Amino acid sequence: MTIEEINSTIEFWSQWASNEQEPRYDIALFKISVCFEKFISELFVSYSIGEPSEKGYLPERLLEFKDQKQLEVFIRPPSKPYIDYPSQIKNLSKYIFKKNPFDVIFTSCNYSGSYQDIIAIRNYVAHESGEARQKLIDRLFNKRNEKFVEPSVFLKTKKKQLGVTHFTYYVNCIHEMSNLLVEEVS
Repeated sequence: MTIEEINSTIEFWSQWASNEQEPRYDIALFKISVCFEKFISELFVSYSIGEPSEKGYLPERLLEFKDQKQLEVFIRPPSKPYIDYPSQIKNLSKYIFKKNPFDVIFTSCNYSGSYQDIIAIRNYVAHESGEARQKLIDRLFNKRNEKFVEPSVFLKTKKKQLGVTHFTYYVNCIHEMSNLLVEEVS
């Protein structure tokens, strides 16, 4: 997956979401976040096996895997039939890369909180479980149940400090993180 594919996904779903008759910003952010998850997963694999990004960046590795199969043996939990790439990237990338490019998502003061917000929204939209709802309330509404509004409503509200909607803010964060991941950051 490339930056162009991320940008196309963002453009398509942003346009789709802005339908005046029935805006669906929650679904659009969900689809964009799934695309971003796929992007970081594929990029993690590429970097881990020594393949550079589309912009030629290849982070120095502490561990060198010969191929994707060897990497998957290393990162797949023994009790699971699948790999939860975002969790494994968060937990293991610091041991694989000398200067971890994925810190921009998980530890950066500029993006990690926003990424956690996006995941809370995505999980609520996907599951609508009590647990997902509570995590959303904890992240976005300061643990105050009475402040809860559905993500489709919340994403249309303005982020006061920036004067843009929460939807636009989160989409911009995904766009910026994607670009930072494929280039060497000093």
